Amino acid sequence: MKIKLCFVLFLFAEIYNVSAQKAYIVNDFLKDYTLYFVKQTKDSETKEYYKLTENQTKKTVLEYGSIELSKSETLKTAKITAFKSIPESNIRVLGDVNFDGRKDIVIHETEINDDGCYTAQATAHVFINTPGNFLSSPSISRLYNDAYCVRGGSFEIDSKNKRVITSSSGGAALHVYSYYSISGIEAKEIAAFEERADAFSPFITITGKKWKDNNWVSVTTLSVYEPGLNKVFSFDTKNGKGRVLLFKAKDILYYAFQQNDEYKFISFAYPSSPEKADKSTFKFRKKNTAYELEFNSGPIKYIAYETPTKTGIKIYVNGKLSDWQGTAKTGTLAALANTDFKNVIKE
Repeated sequence: MKIKLCFVLFLFAEIYNVSAQKAYIVNDFLKDYTLYFVKQTKDSETKEYYKLTENQTKKTVLEYGSIELSKSETLKTAKITAFKSIPESNIRVLGDVNFDGRKDIVIHETEINDDGCYTAQATAHVFINTPGNFLSSPSISRLYNDAYCVRGGSFEIDSKNKRVITSSSGGAALHVYSYYSISGIEAKEIAAFEERADAFSPFITITGKKWKDNNWVSVTTLSVYEPGLNKVFSFDTKNGKGRVLLFKAKDILYYAFQQNDEYKFISFAYPSSPEKADKSTFKFRKKNTAYELEFNSGPIKYIAYETPTKTGIKIYVNGKLSDWQGTAKTGTLAALANTDFKNVIKE
């Protein structure tokens, strides 16, 4: 009787182990590819196996995980299913991380590694989709893992500017960003900036470095979070140089010129801080149906203008005029007629 009971328990254990192993065939994970996925849980240990094959050539282009789960009899019993129906899968399409027109993949290990980060997480492995194969990229994987290994970390694929951006947070007032160019499976840092906010200023102070002409160049400038500004008047310049921003913070009027590049930093601000407001005076005037806002920075005179048909800013340098006409206008200079600022004189 005792032998029979042990045999029954043994059979039950074997049945449990078989039922804890599931195999899937996925056709909708990535276009033109088929994903084979096997997951086994045994003695509280989870193992996974992934195999990606190219539909046209039937070639295996990616294989990762516990190879012992790749037995042909297991794959023959695999169930065809939609990718979203697979519970707790550790593979996903990352996106085109190296901007070559092909989607790349990231796979997280099943084990959670607590290596001193704020939140324990599974190590990720990035695979780059190259012609004929998916290649592991230790360089990009390191960026991905390091980004999520810090407070408020993130990993962003900036397709427009063809770069990868990682970020971290040191609290509400401090953010750090690093920018990388990607070539093949290699990542190279091209810029790093620290953003520090001041509760008393609408501007964010930027310090850091950029890689230029085979050298690191120090950067100290300003930035703004445009969606958070209380804008009075703004427009893009038709010459493509940037964006004019006139906004208010408390009882002070600010002018800022936002560069039209990949970083969107402020190349010129007037005043550049609340402490300089008393020495940064604007002159506002109405001329028939037109409005003007004039101010001087050293020997340079600026006049932002708005008429029923035109918008722009005139810049006088040593008596020479540059008229930067505007487009995509929001707000109106007319709003200044009924608003009081400590640094605006109405003429």
